Amino acid sequence: MSAALLTPSERLTLSRERLRLALRDISAPAGGGATSAHASAVGLAWLDSLKSIPAAAIVIEAVHSWWAQHPWRISSLLISEAAKTVVQPMAQRHPLGLIVGALLLGGVLVRARPWRLIFTSSLLAGLLPQLLSKAVAQLPTQSWMAALTELLRQPRQPQEPAQAAGLSPTRPDAPTR
Repeated sequence: MSAALLTPSERLTLSRERLRLALRDISAPAGGGATSAHASAVGLAWLDSLKSIPAAAIVIEAVHSWWAQHPWRISSLLISEAAKTVVQPMAQRHPLGLIVGALLLGGVLVRARPWRLIFTSSLLAGLLPQLLSKAVAQLPTQSWMAALTELLRQPRQPQEPAQAAGLSPTRPDAPTR
């Protein structure tokens, strides 16, 4: 098909496709593009199957929105990109050195035990409200309304003044004569 027969929107679509393919070839390492794309597709399929569970979907969405607003997100992205640009050439030249470095880093992580910091009060204070708001947003409004009307319909039992204060006229453990 010649370029004269294409409409402007078709030419634009073809141009965008060529640009997308060119950028994918530039950003993907040689020979690893297909496997990394397959690995990310498998990872996304696993995450999608996990999101089919209602409680897990709420937690995943809350963690995702919390991390999207977290101040460390940008710095972790920058550090990961810097590490990738430094480590990838080193791994190609000295793979054994990379293994030794990974062993040392693993030893430091085991010794430091950073996973103890996961459930700190500040983390829970930031994550718990988002978890609760996502859980409330997932519930239908009619179920909330039904629960509230049921609570309002229940008649309150009148209590004697001594029972209302927590005092009872006779002690249950008192001996009988």
